Amino acid sequence: MNFSSKQCCSHVCHKVGIKGHNIFRSLAQTFKMLKVAQVLLICSLVGATNALYKQWIPDTNYENKTNWDKGKVPCGSDTVQFSSQRKVSVFVETTHAVQEMVLPMDGELILNSGAGFYVVSGQDPDCGAGVRTEFKHADLLQWFNPALWQAAATLNDLQDGHFLFSVHEESVPCQQDDVVFKALSSFRVDTSSSQTTIPVKSVSVLGKVFDSKSEFSEYLSSQSGLLQFHGSSSVTVGNPSCGDATGCDCGNSVNHERICSTVTCGTLSCEKPLLPIGHCCEVCGAIIVIHYSDSFNLENYRGRIRHLFLSLPKYESIQLAMSKILKPQRLMGIIPFGSSPEIQVVILDGETGKLSEALAQDMIKDIKSHGSNLGIAGAEIQPAREPGSNTGTVVGAVFGVLLVVALIVIVVVLLHKGIVQMPSMPSMPSMPSMPSLSRFRRNTDVDDLDGATDRGFDNPIFDKPDMLNNISDLYSTDSISMTQTGVHFINPAYDENETDFTI
Repeated sequence: MNFSSKQCCSHVCHKVGIKGHNIFRSLAQTFKMLKVAQVLLICSLVGATNALYKQWIPDTNYENKTNWDKGKVPCGSDTVQFSSQRKVSVFVETTHAVQEMVLPMDGELILNSGAGFYVVSGQDPDCGAGVRTEFKHADLLQWFNPALWQAAATLNDLQDGHFLFSVHEESVPCQQDDVVFKALSSFRVDTSSSQTTIPVKSVSVLGKVFDSKSEFSEYLSSQSGLLQFHGSSSVTVGNPSCGDATGCDCGNSVNHERICSTVTCGTLSCEKPLLPIGHCCEVCGAIIVIHYSDSFNLENYRGRIRHLFLSLPKYESIQLAMSKILKPQRLMGIIPFGSSPEIQVVILDGETGKLSEALAQDMIKDIKSHGSNLGIAGAEIQPAREPGSNTGTVVGAVFGVLLVVALIVIVVVLLHKGIVQMPSMPSMPSMPSMPSLSRFRRNTDVDDLDGATDRGFDNPIFDKPDMLNNISDLYSTDSISMTQTGVHFINPAYDENETDFTI
């Protein structure tokens, strides 16, 4: 138990009233106190472009009633229960009275300056009948859950509650973002992902900003770091901020499926929903695709839209997300051959999308009038998908067509090589019989080789008529006829002079 001083240790042990040597040893092994001053985060935006602050919402604070199974903070008549098998880091902001406290095998209490616990003798008159209140575990809270983050352009906006709306992929910290865990707060987050590392620009924990890889790696290996961050991936800091004024790719598309697995899509009232790139759910609203030049500045344009349109009372319910995307390019709308950077503007109004369409039209008019001065080469409103259309169906149809084409090619190759032969067509009444495909192929081969064909081995019967006398034991010369067209066998059962047919 690592406390800041022995006096604080004896004070806490006396006030909590731990009973029994085993529980005291558990407390001594697993809990420590850190004095934390209320420190405001101070970061500079100089030189940063298109970087946002992403703040983790959940906490494991003692004073947060949602962290307790009874929905309230324990009082002086209650027994406080921490699960023995759960790891936990708990921030305690003030002083609390308890009747008894059962501690976990691995965890920590982070006490704010002046915070602590004391035991009430008997029943607390301000609490009523005592109950056993258990602290909820936070092991299932995932880093890649977009509902657990808030985004803001500046620290002031973050503290004032002026949050930005983003598509699901960008609601989670991007590779150029600053990650903030509240100064007077504890937490526990699962960082499992499809990659070994999660790169960000910086991470702020308990008021301290980490932007050095070595320093933050050392913190992650500490007792507090191991309790606060867990999972298969490691968060790394020191990633450069976005230096492109037109914006940067978020970098979370590789974890798209993991992000969307945490999202529950609601029902829609519009007939033609839209699916923005980077979003997990179809939406009712409008999407504008902007083609830009090198003089375009994403943050300046975001500020222009906020000033000209979002400040108007009629658009106060609008949610607008603006970001650079890499839009897939497809040959003939089917075959992918790369991607092109574009600016995607997603406009939602939460209803039928009519208000979003009105704002989209206003933005298009503004672009037509001032686009050249803003570095915008062109823009269009993305059409809504027809009801019932499905990306999976289109992909399935494309693969079906490609499969049929492949089968046809295979059959043609097999026929050409003679591995598979097409049966000859039966002769039709009153029509000359059609030549077989194999004969046509042989004729074609002769033409291609200018008449030079491989006649195979020497046949003593057909190729050398002078050797017929040597095979008299097999055939009689009376049964063989030689003509200009070749050598023929004579069927003795057939009389060529017979002309009398009995019908």
